[in-house]
Amino acid sequence: MNESLLNHLFLPYHLPSCAADDYLLKDNHQKEFLLLECMNEFLRTTQSCDGDESLRHIQVLTDCFSRWSAWQESHHVSAQNIQSTLENLPPGSFTPLYIRAQNAAILIEVESDEIARPLLSSWQVLLPMDQITSSVLCHYSSFPVIEYRLNDRSELTSKIDCELLVDFMTNTIKELPFYQSSQHVTIRNLPESHYVCQWWIQQFKDIQQNCDANSSVQFKKKHRDHIRLGEGNNVPFRRSGLWMTMKTVTELILTKQYGEIGILIYKLLITRFLTYMLEKYAEQRTISMDLLLFCIRKMVRRLNKIDSRLVLTRVKDNNVDRWIRYNKQVIEMKIDEFFPKSFRQDIVQTTSSVDECSSMGETDFHSPAIYQHECVQLRKFLHDNSSNESLEAPSSDDEGDPNHLFDTNHPDNIQFYSDLMNRMDYTIGTALTRVEIWVATHVKEWLDHQALLTNGMSRFEHLREFFEDYQNGALGHYWPESGSTDPIGYSRFILTTLTIIQCMHKKLCEDPRFKRLKDHTISIPHLLKLFRFLILPVREDMIRARRLYDYFREFSTKKYPDLLSQINSADAFGVVYASCCDSMVQNLAKLRERAESDKQAKIIEVNEAKSRYGNLMKSIRKLSCSCRHSLSYMQILCKKCSTQEQADNITVDVFECPIPEADVDAQAVIFELQMPIEIRSYRDVLWQFINRRKLQPNNQMQEWLNSRSHSHKLSLYDTGPSVRRVKLLSNRTSETEYNYTRKVSCASVDDFIFENSLTVNISPTLSIKLDDEQRVLTPQLTHPDYKQLQFTLDTTDDVQNKVIAKLFTCSPHFKSTQFIEYGSFRSGHRLQWRNLLAVLETDSLPIGDESVAILILHSILQCGPITKYSKELDNSWCPESHKQLLDDNFVDELVVKLNQHLDNCGLNWQNELALIVITAIAIRLFTICNATKESVLTDLIMKCRQIGEKWIELITEYIQTTSSADKKETEKLRAKMNTISIACIFTFSTHQQRISRLLESTEHIISLLKIVTMFHDTYLLNYDRSTTNLFIRNLRRHSERILVALQPTITQILQDNVSYALNRFAVSYWTVLRRQGHMNGIWKKQNTDPYDGLYTCQYESKCLSIDLIRGSFLVDGLTIGYLPEKITSNPLFVRVFDSHVFEVQASDKPHTYVTKYAYHGNGRVDYEFSFNERFQSPIIYETHKETGDRFQLIPHTCFLEDFPDEFASCYSHWMNLANQTIEFRPIKFNNADFLDDKPYILEVATGCLTSTNIDDKKVLINGKSKFFQNLFKKYFNRLDDQAYVYMMRQITNKTNVIVHIYLSRIGIAFQYDTTDNTIVSREYADMRVSKNQSFGTLTGLTFGLLLSPLSANETNGDYYPYRKMIVPFGTVTAKRQTSDHQTVNVERLPSKTSLQYFVFILNDRLKVLQSTDSPTGWLYLALLHAMTTHLLPDQYTGMTGMERAFQLLNSAGCWSDEPFNSISLSILIQIAQITPIVQHYPPNLPCAVNIKWHANSVPYSAQHFGYYLLAKAILENSRQFHFMYKLSSANQHMLKHVR
Repeated sequence: MNESLLNHLFLPYHLPSCAADDYLLKDNHQKEFLLLECMNEFLRTTQSCDGDESLRHIQVLTDCFSRWSAWQESHHVSAQNIQSTLENLPPGSFTPLYIRAQNAAILIEVESDEIARPLLSSWQVLLPMDQITSSVLCHYSSFPVIEYRLNDRSELTSKIDCELLVDFMTNTIKELPFYQSSQHVTIRNLPESHYVCQWWIQQFKDIQQNCDANSSVQFKKKHRDHIRLGEGNNVPFRRSGLWMTMKTVTELILTKQYGEIGILIYKLLITRFLTYMLEKYAEQRTISMDLLLFCIRKMVRRLNKIDSRLVLTRVKDNNVDRWIRYNKQVIEMKIDEFFPKSFRQDIVQTTSSVDECSSMGETDFHSPAIYQHECVQLRKFLHDNSSNESLEAPSSDDEGDPNHLFDTNHPDNIQFYSDLMNRMDYTIGTALTRVEIWVATHVKEWLDHQALLTNGMSRFEHLREFFEDYQNGALGHYWPESGSTDPIGYSRFILTTLTIIQCMHKKLCEDPRFKRLKDHTISIPHLLKLFRFLILPVREDMIRARRLYDYFREFSTKKYPDLLSQINSADAFGVVYASCCDSMVQNLAKLRERAESDKQAKIIEVNEAKSRYGNLMKSIRKLSCSCRHSLSYMQILCKKCSTQEQADNITVDVFECPIPEADVDAQAVIFELQMPIEIRSYRDVLWQFINRRKLQPNNQMQEWLNSRSHSHKLSLYDTGPSVRRVKLLSNRTSETEYNYTRKVSCASVDDFIFENSLTVNISPTLSIKLDDEQRVLTPQLTHPDYKQLQFTLDTTDDVQNKVIAKLFTCSPHFKSTQFIEYGSFRSGHRLQWRNLLAVLETDSLPIGDESVAILILHSILQCGPITKYSKELDNSWCPESHKQLLDDNFVDELVVKLNQHLDNCGLNWQNELALIVITAIAIRLFTICNATKESVLTDLIMKCRQIGEKWIELITEYIQTTSSADKKETEKLRAKMNTISIACIFTFSTHQQRISRLLESTEHIISLLKIVTMFHDTYLLNYDRSTTNLFIRNLRRHSERILVALQPTITQILQDNVSYALNRFAVSYWTVLRRQGHMNGIWKKQNTDPYDGLYTCQYESKCLSIDLIRGSFLVDGLTIGYLPEKITSNPLFVRVFDSHVFEVQASDKPHTYVTKYAYHGNGRVDYEFSFNERFQSPIIYETHKETGDRFQLIPHTCFLEDFPDEFASCYSHWMNLANQTIEFRPIKFNNADFLDDKPYILEVATGCLTSTNIDDKKVLINGKSKFFQNLFKKYFNRLDDQAYVYMMRQITNKTNVIVHIYLSRIGIAFQYDTTDNTIVSREYADMRVSKNQSFGTLTGLTFGLLLSPLSANETNGDYYPYRKMIVPFGTVTAKRQTSDHQTVNVERLPSKTSLQYFVFILNDRLKVLQSTDSPTGWLYLALLHAMTTHLLPDQYTGMTGMERAFQLLNSAGCWSDEPFNSISLSILIQIAQITPIVQHYPPNLPCAVNIKWHANSVPYSAQHFGYYLLAKAILENSRQFHFMYKLSSANQHMLKHVR
């Protein structure tokens, strides 16, 4: 017997997900007839067994089901069988038929009178999906239905009607509409029953409604239709319609025979049938306890209903009464046989206690084997470490570096930006600065050189490539597509580019061939207006800007057009040049002559083609058409038609003159084709500068050299390069571009000849808007209080009234006077310096504020308006905005105020921006002032430098004494050091004539080296460099340019004493040399380029190098000042030292670092770091100064396999290399007792770990020993994993052995005494571990330790009061391994630090478990009861686990008005998840439900929906006052998991 039969009869909780998974319903319901056969067998068996107790009318029912089962199976049914059965029906008999294909049932009754006329009734069996829903409403069908009487049985038994019944059973006529979900999955609906219930009966002749049926007993049948749907387009599972029909037919027949008492007989008969089926199934198969009890409950419920009905019903017939009581007794007896009397509750009971205790008592605790650990991973690490020392890398001596090719004296040398980046390994800023300096100092000399380049390239063409390379790099750095801009850098780009254009233009104008170029304008949009916005920090830039302004202003008013516009006008340079150039004149004549020749040849070709056309047409003039079609319907042309088609297909390519007819256009074209390379290169540079933001503007213009009619003819005369920026274009397409061929039959000779249709243009220019470029050259304010005053920074116009008008927008944190002062600072370019003096006098603006610093620096460095006529003024290079700095008295006033501000902030290194501002002002004064003020300003600048150096020393000392725990604070301090270093570098910024004042001695160079190395080290030590704002970033870029510009001066000063100066610096910087106190190395410059700052020295076996631009000091390529990232990011380093930043230097060993300072106490230890490349792991040593002991840090992973987690994860491990012992110390290096707190020591040789406490000496027992494994497997694996349990024997002089058992993650301990074999709890001193861990409830729970009182007598049969049970917290899971009960585990959280546990008290008087923690403990206890529940009551509590769980969940202990903590929320989620997941299908149409049971978990009957509802109610109650409490982010995240 298949379990599917019980599914349809009892409808248990777990049902198949679709019809294809059900034995009766699969394969189109082929096995559904088995239900009918079982009922038929039951009726025959029952009637024969009951004997005298059987009712007379039961035989009618038996005969009915016998006939029904014979023809119900669709494979055996035939019209003849039906006809024969209906003809032989005796009077008073019944014959039903279930027509599944039409979802209908038919009942045929033969009247018991002499006429024996048939009575017909039919009804719909299953309700369609639009009526069956997942709601709580019940659906009923009322019976009996309308009966119809036939006059003659022959109408029913005719062959046609019988064949119609067979067709009804096999073929579905019409189905109800399908349903389609939002997931596009179609749900198959039921067939329509209308054709059987209505049409089939109505088609009989003279049919009459049976009026006697109205007096029949009325009853209702409930549709217990459980719809289940799986994945995909499967047919949903529904309860068998045949079973519904069988029950209905049975009740109809019995109510007809017995009236009202027939309902009672029906209920007893069906209940006995259910017991019969359950008994038969149990005989053949093992039935699960869950299914068995579900079936028993259903039968008991039916019996209860029968008893209730029996009380209200009076049975007059004694035979019926006797039959009812007999069958009720039989059913009760069967149920009693089925019902299990008890189930095993000692699943977790420990066995073989005597053997294990005896084995523990026989343990030899004096044997060293029980304490020795193999230490496999540790010994492997030590072996690998000793045999695989990190290899010394070869010295990176760069002698013979070919960088000398960048000697500026070399005639072919030109400093390409990409070469400097790739071959010289410069930074972007250094490479761009090097190019800009070369352009400013050497481009004119290089261009004037007469010799050709070694590669034969023209210098103009080479300069064009150089410019393209520079412009791509400069724009990407100074004005990237996305990101912030650099006003100072972009100003240098403008000056550098204009210098290149000026030099090329001057050189061209000096050439006699291009002397007319002097009369042509240079048109660069809004160039002259752009000069006022340039940022010019040094005098050379101001002088150059003045000269460039004058030059381009002069050429902006010339009478002839520029090279990029009106190229085909009579005054265009190219037209005039082409008319005067003999070669171009000759080539133009040849081109025209060739064009005329091609034109005449084309005319001849057209005439010949027309002649051929005429001859062909003449030859067919007298012929008639005789075309025909072949058998395949293809047309076969006759001679006339084929000849005419041949004539019509004669075509000739058209001709278009390649050169324009107008002389100026033709001369412009020949000039573009044969333009001198000097002019072309100059024009390409000019065009690229104008289009610098969009070098490839979008245009739809036609290229001359790509045109079909022009490319071949013009390419013969094209002498230009293959790659050109400015191209010859036409704003309209050639007329012959697409219509390049024509038929001679319909065109004249003139239709084949075209003049040139292209216009003469070149690539258009797309200049930048002045506002956009002004925005690039102006720093943008970001502070919200100052941002609204950005317009005052953009201009020097008088905007004071506008500022006052915007006063209402002033922030509450911003004073109104300060608002006006800031906005009025730049009102009038001549007043800026006066306003600055007023600010310094009155302190009206905080100069240490970033936005104020931006305002002041931008004002004093911007060029400002330029006077047009400079030759009439003295010091014309000085812009009008800064003329006041040539007034000595004004400079004196400023110097006084600057000195006062320096004195005020001299000891306050917190205000680093104030030092930046004062230094910048002082440098600006020194750059522009008269020679008479050089001395006083030099003193001021030196004072700024000294204060900056002093501040750096103070911050360095502060960082050394500050704990590294506050990483952000340390990074802020280093950021301040960077800013102060920039201010110090600014003190070296001035023009070449006065640099000797600021950099004149070796001491100054050493000071500069200290500053740049400090800047380099602190910048690299700052991990979070993204916090550097734009203002400081641009200042850092400017400081890099200052350092590059200083290198020739430094080279000159160090020419004779380079080794002396660099040796002094190396001794002060490198700890190894500082300990020795001197150095006699020979330093040399690596590159002959005077602007390169790399110096190297060979010191013993080490290669030292100093980069004066980057500030790096390297020893064999290793940086000084910080550990490499591969060390600091390694888990071994991070675990002990966290984010501590060591100031380290290279050791005397290769690729090894030593700490610059000693640590702990008065400097007790030094640390040494190296990196093992083979194992990708750092090697860390600790050297004690007093004792000379040397320790190595051992990775904690070496202890994970052989030692408990407590000893591996909670300590750092340092091995004494001398005596081979390992000290267990605190993990974190910053612990105050890091060196002295060492509670345990491991001897590597013996593998024994002992405590260092003399008063309480203990030794660790090996976890693999038999003693440990016995105790752990017997008791302590019920609390935690083995990694978190360890045992230590106490070393004493007593005879008894005391073993301390620690559960490190839970935080509890026990003590085992070998004298009485008892394990006593540390937390509960009067409790010991119970040897028998079973106590009659929480059956199947494999976790939890039972404690008993020490005074209890275990031989007593009664259990003792006040027992306690310790259960760890975790995710409770159940797994059904047997049919009796599930096994329940507690999956602990991955936390290694602590683990929550609960203590439950066993109240033996009340027979319940009670929690000591409310509400969390009560909730957890409810969860445990729910997960360990059985279908039968527990022995201890007398109720099932589910009942006890619901009691607890409804009790006050589980409810709270406060929001639950994360543990309680986790328990609530687990409780709610016991409920199966129910989903409507489709989601938008509740016509079916899909229930996902938790398979292989608790019994299906125990997966109650009340768990979810109660958990939800408890949670909602706790959140009523959540506004009064602050929820953690973890709790908010967990709340989302509660459905």
